[in-house]
Amino acid sequence: MNSIWNKNIALFKKRFPGLYGMISSQIEDFESGKIKFPMEIASSKNELPVAFENTLALHSKYNPEREAQQAASKITDETSAAVFLSCGLGYAPIASALKSPSTPIVIVECSVPHFLQALSVLDWSPVISHPEVIFAIGTDEQTASSLIRKFPQDKIIFFSVPSQASHAKEYFSSVMDLCKKNRQKEEVNTNTLEKFAHLWLSNSCKNLSKMGELGGVKKFFDAAFRLPVPLPFVIIAAGPSLEKILPQLAELKKRAVLVCVDTALHSCLEYGVEPDFIILVDPQYACALHLEFLSSPSSVLITESAAWPSVFRFPCREIILCSSLFPIGQYFEKIMGKKGELGAGGSVTTTAWDFARKCGAEKIYIAGMDLGFPGRQTHIRGSQFEERAHRTSTRLRTAETDGANALLGANPKTARDYNGNEILTDSRMSLFSWWFETSCGKAKEDGQLTYTLTPESMAIRGIEVADYNDICSGPDLTDVKKIFFERAEENQRMIDEEALENQAPTFESAYRNFVGNLQELKSLSKKGRSLCEKGIRDRTKIPEVTRELKMIDSQILSSKGKDAASLVFPTQRQLDSLSKNLPEDETLRPLYFSRLIYTELERAVNEYLCELRSEE
Repeated sequence: MNSIWNKNIALFKKRFPGLYGMISSQIEDFESGKIKFPMEIASSKNELPVAFENTLALHSKYNPEREAQQAASKITDETSAAVFLSCGLGYAPIASALKSPSTPIVIVECSVPHFLQALSVLDWSPVISHPEVIFAIGTDEQTASSLIRKFPQDKIIFFSVPSQASHAKEYFSSVMDLCKKNRQKEEVNTNTLEKFAHLWLSNSCKNLSKMGELGGVKKFFDAAFRLPVPLPFVIIAAGPSLEKILPQLAELKKRAVLVCVDTALHSCLEYGVEPDFIILVDPQYACALHLEFLSSPSSVLITESAAWPSVFRFPCREIILCSSLFPIGQYFEKIMGKKGELGAGGSVTTTAWDFARKCGAEKIYIAGMDLGFPGRQTHIRGSQFEERAHRTSTRLRTAETDGANALLGANPKTARDYNGNEILTDSRMSLFSWWFETSCGKAKEDGQLTYTLTPESMAIRGIEVADYNDICSGPDLTDVKKIFFERAEENQRMIDEEALENQAPTFESAYRNFVGNLQELKSLSKKGRSLCEKGIRDRTKIPEVTRELKMIDSQILSSKGKDAASLVFPTQRQLDSLSKNLPEDETLRPLYFSRLIYTELERAVNEYLCELRSEE
C-alpha cells in the first residue's frame, strides 16, 4: 500500500479503534490484495484522481476539488449536520471538513471496500481528525439512520450523488427514506407540542396527586416471562377489520391476555367481553369519551398522568400509570421512582404492543390494526369516532363529511394488505407502520414474534398472518393468567420494599420542592429580563450585564424545574417567529433576544404556578 493509505489507516485506527476492530479482517484482506478495488482511478484535466464505476465518473473530470468546494458551500452556520450518502473518493467530505470544522459530518457507506479504496487515494486526515465526525461504515440502514437521527432533521444537508451511490442504490434510497420519516416524525412532534402543550400542562397539574396514589405499570414487566405454559397476548385495535374477530373474543380471552386500546373498548363490551387491560395514553378530551358511560370491573386501566381527569373516575379493577411523556410527570418520577416506560410510536396501539412485549410475551397477536381504510371505512362500526360523527352531524356537516375528511385529510396514498390487495392509507399511517417494522424486527431478535389476526390490514414487514382459530383451538389458559397476575403483585411488593429501603421521598415533599424550584426559576427569569433592559437602556453597562447574565444562565441550566417549564416554552419554530421583529442593531440584538427568552420562561413558569394554585 502507499503512504497516503498508511497515514489514513493509522489515524483512523487511533481515532476509531472500535470501528477499526469491526472491519479489521476486511482491512487485512484489502492490504493483502484479496479484495479487488471496486473503483477505477484515472486523472482529471488538472491531474487529480477521479474514480469511475461502471463507466460512470464519480467526480468532475475537470476539477473535482472545485466541484467539492461548491458542494460544501451549501453548509451554513445553521446546518445541524452534513450527511454524505457514499462519497466516491471523499472530495466533498474533505472540503466540508476544511470549510466548516464545527459542523458535524456523517459518512454513510455500506461497502467497506469502497471506503477503504478512498482512504488509499486521498488524504482523509481533515475528516478523520474532525471533532464531530461519525462513520457509518458497513452498517445496515436502520443503524445508519439512527446515527443521523440525533441531529435536528430540518437542518441537515444531505449529499447524495447518484453515480457515487450507484453500487448500492436500494440501500441509500432506504436510508434516505428512513431519514425522511424521522423528519416527518419530528415535524409531527413539533406540531403536536405547539397545539397541545397547554392542555398537557393543565391535565398534569389537575392529576398531580395521582403520581403519589397510583402504582406503576412496571409491576407487570416480565410477569409473563417463562410461565409454565407460554401465554400469548392479543392486542385489540379499532380498525374496521376488527369486526370479524369480535365474535371470537370470549374464546380468545380464555387463551390469551386481551389488551384493548381505548377506541375499541365499546366494541368489546358490546360482545360481553371485558379485556384484561385497557390502554389510554392520549390526554385529549375526545379520547376520554371512549370510556364515557362505560365500566369494565375486571379490567386494569393503564393510563398516564396527563390524561383527561375524568379518565381516573373510570370504574374498573385497578388504574395504574405508565411513565409520563411530559416534563411534569417526569420530574416527579425522577424523584419518586419510575412508573414504567412504554413505547410511543404515535398511536395507542404502539403503546399496547410495547406493553405486551415488556410483559415478556413470546407471541403477540394484533387484531384490527389496519393502518389504513379497508372498504373505505375509518373505524369499526359502533366506535366512539363513528357515534360522535353521527351525534354532531348537521345538515351542512354530515357524518359522511367527517368520514371523508378522515380518509383524505393526511396525504392519502395506497398500499397493500397481507392478501396483496390494494388498501387506502395516508402519511400518518406510514409513520406507524415504520415504527412497527423497526420495533418488531428488534423484538424478533429477542425471540418475541408478532402476528396479525386481520390480513385485511396494511402489510408490515416483520408481522406475519395468523389464524385466530389456532389460538381458539388451544388449551384454556385461565389458570396461567392467574399466575401472571400473581407475579405482578409479587413484583409490586418488591417495588414497595425497595422504595421503603431507599427512603424514597413522599409525594408531599416532592410537590413542595417542585413549587420551590418553579418559584426560583421565576425569580431568575425576572432578574435576567431586568438586566437585559438595563443593558438596552445604557450600552456602557453591556459588559457588566453580560457577565451577570452568564451567571443567571448557569443557574437556570442547573435548575431542576427547567425541564418542566420547557413544556409550554416556545418551540424553536415559534422562537424564530417571535424574534423576526427584533431590532437589527448588532450590539443590542443579543440582549433583545435574551430578554425574549427570559420573558417566555417567566410566562411558562407563571402558567404552571397558576394551574397549581387553582388545584390547591
